[in-house]
Amino acid sequence: MTYLELLSSCEFWTGMNSGDIVDNTELKSTFTNRLNRSLDKFLGMAGAGSSLAKTDDTNFTNQPFSLFDIADGQNDYQFLTDEDGNSISDFTSVMIKQGTTFTTLNKLTLDTANADLIMSPNAKPGVPTGYLERNNTIFLDPVPNYSLVKGGKIFYKRAPSYFATTDSVKEPGLPFNFHDMLAVDASYSWLLVHKSNALVEISRVENELQRLERDFKTYNELRNPQKHRIIGARHNTR
Repeated sequence: MTYLELLSSCEFWTGMNSGDIVDNTELKSTFTNRLNRSLDKFLGMAGAGSSLAKTDDTNFTNQPFSLFDIADGQNDYQFLTDEDGNSISDFTSVMIKQGTTFTTLNKLTLDTANADLIMSPNAKPGVPTGYLERNNTIFLDPVPNYSLVKGGKIFYKRAPSYFATTDSVKEPGLPFNFHDMLAVDASYSWLLVHKSNALVEISRVENELQRLERDFKTYNELRNPQKHRIIGARHNTR
């Protein structure tokens, strides 16, 4: 569905007349905002509970990773946006170049015994083997004792490609069979605020939204199956 088709769908689900949103500057801006918040929500659901970048907005042409220069004596590197200016939310992997290939670094945690030293930084120089992440900054450990142009590679999750009120034929970066889910979700949030007494309409939209969310969850589970380990139960023999 295109952006304008999504707005028309919002008119349907909220009980408005055709053109009530599309031709109203204020309502168009409001529903564009709600569609973008829904896009945040459902792309987040698609990658929830995983450190892997399972899904990305299909409107992007560049893949979710960037190369960066390693500087001798510098262990902190901040990444706020990707190369196209989209906000980065989470890092999923960090690599450094060794020879002609990239090697994945071990991800350390803030409860690591020497975490504070790593972020101080730790004066220990060498070739990094791990990294710590805090906010949008990574801290390499040990501190690089060399410089290398494009010697690092970072993978991440990023903000979606949002709608603007000037769009017309742009489509959301979700599987096509779930496009209308954005309109249903945006309509539901609008009804709760602006027509809180319309209980029948709210219930109808809520039921449709719950159905779509269940189908979307199942779709993502089938598309990205998880490996589960079976661990035997422990019994106390004392």
